Formats: sequence, C-alpha cells, structure tokens
Amino acid sequence: MKLLLTPRIRRYLLLLVVITVAVVEIPIITVGHLTQPVPSDTIVVLGAKLIGDQPSTMLRLRLDEAIKLYHQGFAPTIIVSGAQGPDEIASEASIMRHYLIANGIPTEKIYLEDKSYNTYQNLLNTKAIMTEQGFRHVIIVSNSSHIRRSLVLAQQLGIEASGSAAPMADNAYLTVKQYAREGAAMLSLLVFNR
Repeated sequence: MKLLLTPRIRRYLLLLVVITVAVVEIPIITVGHLTQPVPSDTIVVLGAKLIGDQPSTMLRLRLDEAIKLYHQGFAPTIIVSGAQGPDEIASEASIMRHYLIANGIPTEKIYLEDKSYNTYQNLLNTKAIMTEQGFRHVIIVSNSSHIRRSLVLAQQLGIEASGSAAPMADNAYLTVKQYAREGAAMLSLLVFNR
C-alpha cells in the first residue's frame, strides 16, 4: 500500500519540522551566545577531534578560550578531558595538555582526564577530579553550539558550572553541521535523559 501525502499533510509535516527545529535550536544558539563564565575553582576543556598530533580547529578554539580565561584569573587550574579515539594517535587530553603548556600554562596547573569518549563521560570524570581536588565550581569550555547540552548534563550530574563559549570555526558548512548535530543530541537528551 502506497502512502499518499496530500499537500495538507505535507504542510503539517513541514510545520512540525520547523517548530521542532525552533524549539531545539533557538535555545542552543541563545545559550551559546549569552552564557558568561563566573570565577571558579577550575576550567574544563571538553575534547574534540585531533588532526594528527595537533588539535583540530574546533579544539584549538576551545583551548584558546581556556587560556584566555586562565590569564584573566577566572580559575587557577584547567582540566583537559578526552580519550584517544580509534583514528587518533594520542589521547585528546594529552594533546590539549601539550598545547596549553606550549602556550604558557604551567604543567602543575593542568589536570589530565583521558578516559572519556563523550560529553557525559567528560563531565562525569571531571566531577571525580573535582571531588578529589576539593573543587566546587567549574567553567565548562566548548564551542558555542555545544555549551547548552554541556551545561544541562553538568546540572544532571550535580556539578556547579558556568559556561564559556569558544567561537565556532570560520566555516559555514562545519557550523551548520555542528548545530544540527547538537540539535539531535539535545533531542536525545530530552527524550532519553542522557
């Protein structure tokens, strides 16, 4: 039996898609542009893809944001978080650590979390480091498309957090792709609570 989509049904489906996108994407964009960091015990930089032994553009933008916050006195320490992916030559955290050291952050001010493969694990493992070190409040650093979901997950995990959004890459295709990906992830989070 062939499903017949009348013009009226198509309009309703299109309206449903537009409403869903608006309800999910507008808060992602808004939080990503309006969130402000507050002075904290530590900064966590969430991992992202590596290119060989270098941070990708998105990851470099996150690291540069953390360096700026550190030098502005928002927090005295930085946690770098991310495991080694199957196509990566080292853990994201170790490459991030090298980048921070090369950009003037003292080694003893950097905590390494290299066991996490997704945002939930990043924050869960960061919470363990925070507990161990007696840290109470963290600034989450990620790109603006990722900040809302990161803050929602932190709240679910009982982490006191503010966010600081690094800019998106100067690439329209990559930006649209990242916002679409985060929209799908937020829908999943809202439906499955993780």
